[in-house]
Parts: sequence; C-alpha cells; structure tokens
Amino acid sequence: MFSLSHISAKQRTADPRRSVFLPENHPLLSPEPADQMFFSDVTNLDSKPSMSSDEEGDIYCNSLPAASGGNSHTGSSKEAENTTEKDTEQDYQDKNRPYMLAESWMGYSGPGCGILSLQVTNRHVWCLDFKGGLFCSPLPETGLRWQRFEDNVHQVALSPSGNLLWKVEQKTMTAFACAKVSVKGKRHWYKAAEQTAFVALSDDSAWIIRTNGDLYLQTGLSVERPCARSVKVDSPCVFSQVCVRGGVVWALSEHKALFYREGMNSYCSEGEGWKYDTVSEAQGLELICIALGGGGTAWALDASGSLWFRTGICPSKPQGNDDHWWQISISDYVVFDQGSFFQTLLQATQSVATVTRGPVERVVAFLSQYSQCQPSLVSANATGVWVASGRNQLHLARGNLVGTFWQNVVPRGTVSATRWTFISSSSVPHKEGTFLWLAQSRKDLFCVWDRDGELRPSSVSLPPEVELTHLSACRDALWGLDIHGQVSIRTLSPSCPIGLHWTLLDLSQLGSVRLVNVSCGSQNVWAVDSRGLVYFRVGTQPLNASMMMPAWIYIEPPSQPIGVQLVSIQTSPNDRLLWALDNRGSVFVRTGLSDEMPVGTAWDLVPGLAVSQMVVSCQTVWVRCVNGELARRYGISDRNPAGDYWKKIPGTTNWFTVTPEEQLWAVTPIGGLCRRLTKLLPPMPSASPPSGPMLGGEDVEDEWELI
Repeated sequence: MFSLSHISAKQRTADPRRSVFLPENHPLLSPEPADQMFFSDVTNLDSKPSMSSDEEGDIYCNSLPAASGGNSHTGSSKEAENTTEKDTEQDYQDKNRPYMLAESWMGYSGPGCGILSLQVTNRHVWCLDFKGGLFCSPLPETGLRWQRFEDNVHQVALSPSGNLLWKVEQKTMTAFACAKVSVKGKRHWYKAAEQTAFVALSDDSAWIIRTNGDLYLQTGLSVERPCARSVKVDSPCVFSQVCVRGGVVWALSEHKALFYREGMNSYCSEGEGWKYDTVSEAQGLELICIALGGGGTAWALDASGSLWFRTGICPSKPQGNDDHWWQISISDYVVFDQGSFFQTLLQATQSVATVTRGPVERVVAFLSQYSQCQPSLVSANATGVWVASGRNQLHLARGNLVGTFWQNVVPRGTVSATRWTFISSSSVPHKEGTFLWLAQSRKDLFCVWDRDGELRPSSVSLPPEVELTHLSACRDALWGLDIHGQVSIRTLSPSCPIGLHWTLLDLSQLGSVRLVNVSCGSQNVWAVDSRGLVYFRVGTQPLNASMMMPAWIYIEPPSQPIGVQLVSIQTSPNDRLLWALDNRGSVFVRTGLSDEMPVGTAWDLVPGLAVSQMVVSCQTVWVRCVNGELARRYGISDRNPAGDYWKKIPGTTNWFTVTPEEQLWAVTPIGGLCRRLTKLLPPMPSASPPSGPMLGGEDVEDEWELI
C-alpha cells in the first residue's frame, strides 16, 4: 500500500515541480516511439608409501567421471518438477514469457571439520578442513567420494588442470610441490619455498606470498618440474590471497583491496605492474575470497556471503569488460551461519576445539597466527562455480545464471539527493515502452517514459486538496485513491498519453464503505475496503451520467481469524492473475479466474514469505518481504495459479514495480531511484561471455546444485 505518512514536513512543503519542465519535443507529447540430500563418504587412506604408484588412483589418469547425475530435486517439491516439465512446453510456444525453469540441486556434506579452503580442478574437488586435513574426491557421478590425502596442511594450491599440487605445512610453513599426484600409493614431495603463507598455481607458474608479506613467482613449471627458483615480485601492499588463470593474476590485500596484474603475456610471465581495481571500491564490496574461472569469468564472495561475478577477463584486459560486479542470488540455498563469514569461522574454530579437545582460544590463536591464513571458499572449473558454506557443505551452480546489478538513476531536472517514496508502472497507450509514475509525497506526481534516454519527468497535477495514498495504472487510465477513500480517474489516450484532467468516481453505490486499495487490469478493477472486504468492477473508465453506471460486486474475502484482514489486492495487466495480501503479511491467490468467470471461485493461501508489498505481472508475481528483500514466484500457469516456490533476487528496496517487459524499478532504502540490470552467464564458463547486459527479466532461470 502506498503510504507516505513517514515523509518529513520539510519534504511535504518542498515543491520539486519547480525544477521540472516539459519541453515541446518531450517524448510524452508524441505518440510516435523514440528435499536436499547430503552424502559423505570419507576414506582414510593408508599413509604408508607403497613400492609403486597405484595407477587406478592416479589423478593424471585420462578417465573423467561424469559431472552430471546424482540425487537432485527441482524447485521446492515434486510438484514443482512435474509442473515445470509441463510449463516448459508452454514457454517455448510463447516466446514472450520468460522461462520459469526450476533449479536443480544436489546435496553432499563436506569432509572433515569444516571447510577452510576449496579447490576445484577439471576432474577433482579438494577440501582443506580446519584441522589441516586435506581431502579429495572425483567430480560427482552419484556422490562425492572423499578420500583423505594429507594431514597437517596449512594451505593447498592446485593448477586448473590438476597437474600441479602444492601444500604448505602447518608447523614449518614450508611449501612442498607434489611430483606425481596420485590418490593412492607413493607421493614425491619436493621442497618448493620456505616461510610460505599462501600459494596460487596456474598450469605453469606459482605465485607465493611469504609469511613476511613478500611476493614471489616461480615460472616454467610442469609435471616433470613442479617447482623452480623463486623470483621476488614487487607488490603495492601485503597480499592475503592471489589467484591466477589463463595469463591473468588477481590479488586481494590484507585490507580487502583488489588488484590485478597488467602486462602479462607469453613473453613476460611476470607482468609489468599492479593496478588497483576501482570497480570493487565503487560498489563498496568487502571481498573475502576471489577466484578466476574459465571463459574469462572472475568470482568473488563478500563478507556477507554474497556471490558476485565479472566477465571478459583476459591477459590484454585483466580487469574485464564490466564496470561493476554482477550478483548471483544464493541466499536461498547457501547458508552462512548468522549471515556473517567471520561468525562462520568463529563457530568452525569452536567445532575444531571440541573435536580436538583443545581450548577455543588456542585454536583461534592458531588460525590467526599468520594474517595471511586466507580461507578460499569459491572456486570454478568447467563444471561451474563451487561455493563452500559455513555448514560444511559444498554448492555447485550449473547452467545459465542471471547476474543482477541495481543501477542508480537520476531523472533529468532532479538531483541525486532527491528522495522518492513511490513508483508504479504501466504500458503506454501508443504501445511503445513503459510509463513510470513517481512521487515524493502525497501531493505530487510525475510521469517518466522509460524509452527516454534522459528520463525527463513530466509533472502531473493532482486535483485540489487531494492527497494520494495509492495509485494504480493501466493502459488507458490512472486511478488515484486519496486519504478519504475517494477515487479520481485520469483517462489516458494516444493523443494525450499522460491525460488531461481527473474525474471523480461516483462511489455512492458503496455507501459508507471506504476503499483503501485499488488495482486496475485491462478490463476489470479490484478494490479492498477498510474492513478487508473485496469488490470487483468491470471497466476502467468513469462513465458519464447518461450511461448505466458499472456495478461494484462484493466478493467474499478469505476466511481469517478476528483481527486479520486483507489490506491490498493486485491484478495482472491482462486480468488473468489476482493476488491479495493481509495485515500479517500472508499472501493469497484467487483461483478459478477465466473469461467466463472473471471473479474466480476461491482463495488459496500461498505460504513461504512474510510480505509487505506485492506486484503482479502478466507472467508471475513479485513481492517485497518485510525486511525489504525481493522475491519472485515461479511455476505460475493457468493450471497452477499459485505457482510452486519463491526465489529471492539480490537487493533490498523500500518500494518497487515491474514493467510489462518484466523489468524491475525500485526506490532504494535511502529514497533513490534505481533499475535492475541483468546479465546472462553462459552455462559453460569456457564459452565466450555475453556481449553486454540486458535490461529486466530473466530470460533463463538460474540453475544451482547443492553439493
């Protein structure tokens, strides 16, 4: 519900319309277009060396386990899986509908006592736990088959191919390189570097951070020559983590500043120098772990457990093509204890202390003994991107991913400090683009055409003494509800797309009823009164006195306890969907809607979220939770109007709207205006990255697997 009671007196008295004008060539004046399953199978290998290597356990072997299969479920239930299969055919038939494919997840437990480091190669998954146990498993067929590889390991590094393996010993902080990487049998370790805190490996080089903060490089590495002479490399500060892949090197400082190496090529493996990454600073990200994947994609986890990516990473442009990070929503599936990475580490150390029967303080002191003891919880290979959570679980994302970036927008004639309180959208009468209806208080209203590159706002005058509490727009009308429950209608037409005047709607039929919410579809209007009762009306226009006035039809609301009632109702622009919201944040869907029965037949409760705002598009339902987070309902169809499950998307807002093209616009928590940009990441990181972002809807749904 559009409530502006929190606007300060200063904001109410200020008149922003003085700085807004409508030029003659403004585009608005012309109709022309300008069940999760977790498996853990840990094998303690014989630590005694054998006389010869067991080739069956050789990690260099050519056999590659299939990366698909295993136990998985789709969406939130079996019903979601069945519905998705049916809806997929319908999606292909109707290209205007976004694909609503459910996600595919698989679940496995990690080995040992928590995960301090995750490394994924082309064929294996490696995990280092908080006790220094190093475990390895082939990529999953039906489950991860963990095998203990080494003990007393401080840090582990592997090349993308898996041909090179280094470990740093806990007590001596000495790095050793493995000459023949085999799971079973004899392993040959060569002393590679002393006083080592962190190592990153490419297929032919090693970047080494010493315990004193110095940075060193070894080049020309191979299976026959797993380590070489170290050469010191200058660094602008002390690094805590380095990642290298495909001729690109990134580094994270102790203070979480990101750097990348310039001038690296086949003739200069060391590169020319470091450059500070301003993109991360501009977004205010506190990065904890970074990783370089295939296909020129970089990945990062921040302190809150959010996952981000950038594309176009290559030796000639190590910073990539994007001027911002794209966020992947993993909050529904990857759970970091209490939402804090640092709390996750603390709880993990307490677990280690319990297992080892040692004081927590001693374990914490051990982990913080070297400031470069850097957890690595994100890694990528050709299978996808892998994330380790604080609950000893691995998560694998496969398939197409959609990244989100909320772009701040300042309409022309306003300033960035302008504080908006409301935004709504509607299609324009001449069928090109979308109208955005904006307000800063109850007494002002502006209209912006989203196809206007400068987003020049037009001031829409309100009736005298009217203070709007709610607005609903359709293609040919704008309905405004004031504080007294009166409705004013503004007719929109191709010749005057933002309308000329307001007409007061005759509500005498309703008697003493006071409306608190209205919603317009293409033909029908729905309303809720102050008692939570529902009303239906055919026609969006105010008819003149000589014609028969459309009747308001009373619709029985959902049966609810005393004190609980509906406060908001939303219909889709095509009148095919109807959803309602009560004062406890519960959501209801109207079933049985059809051309023959436009009022529907019954109400069904849709559980899962506590909602404060709801927006219905022609395809689906978007909601804003009580904490400001946004979510989308998947699986909605004519046969399944309630859909199957909610999925959150990145970002928090104070108010939002969705356009007919499924693009999201929102008011930020501080009152700014922003729109959601999305970028499709190809299923295989080795594929070329997309040429640029797309605005709005998710054409292909994310696919995640919980390992």
